[in-house]
Amino acid sequence: MNMTKIVLTAAYVAFVAATLFSVGNVGQYFDVASFIFVVVVAGFCVTFGGDESAVSKFGAGAVRAGWLGSMIGIIAIFGSAGFASGDLSQIGPALAVCSLTVFYGYFFKIGAIILE
Repeated sequence: MNMTKIVLTAAYVAFVAATLFSVGNVGQYFDVASFIFVVVVAGFCVTFGGDESAVSKFGAGAVRAGWLGSMIGIIAIFGSAGFASGDLSQIGPALAVCSLTVFYGYFFKIGAIILE
């Protein structure tokens, strides 16, 4: 890895962080379980065979993990009592957390593209 890639990656992370802070309520963008799910599944994807680099495999796996986590979250929401009763105070936050896995997946994918 050369210095340019490291600097661009740091600039990318700083830009995303600044964007999150400018929107406000930064805590809504962090969910430990969603983050761990994406990182672990993407890490498993690195172990698969193929000609791609580990960074490329991690990025592709992160996107797939993000969508898989989102689908798991949507199924959990549809099966919940809050959805059955139409209680939007429970459904809204659950949908936000469900969307975080996709956010994390693409965050890592773009980072992997920069690092390649």
